[in-house]
Amino acid sequence: MIVELSVIPIGVGESLSKHIAEVIKVFEKKGIKHKITPMGTIFEIEDYVKLGSILQEINETLIEMGVGRVYMVIKSDFRLKESSMEDKVKSVMEKLK
Repeated sequence: MIVELSVIPIGVGESLSKHIAEVIKVFEKKGIKHKITPMGTIFEIEDYVKLGSILQEINETLIEMGVGRVYMVIKSDFRLKESSMEDKVKSVMEKLK
């Protein structure tokens, strides 16, 4: 499953990079394949149970940093047929030729 996640810590000021860096460390610590974009992080994960676990850990990490409110936007793409982030981009790029 491919997931796009935007995490917005509320009440920490205008710059969020310090908080987002800690979110990315959660992915790295768990060995989750991910790609940082200007507006969020895209990653691959096996199922919704693991997704819930990751979201919980991200939330706890930010709370430990003193964030009192965490807003997340989550988009997921589950397919029975195996598909990777690269596969989806490659498919579009081939059609642009």
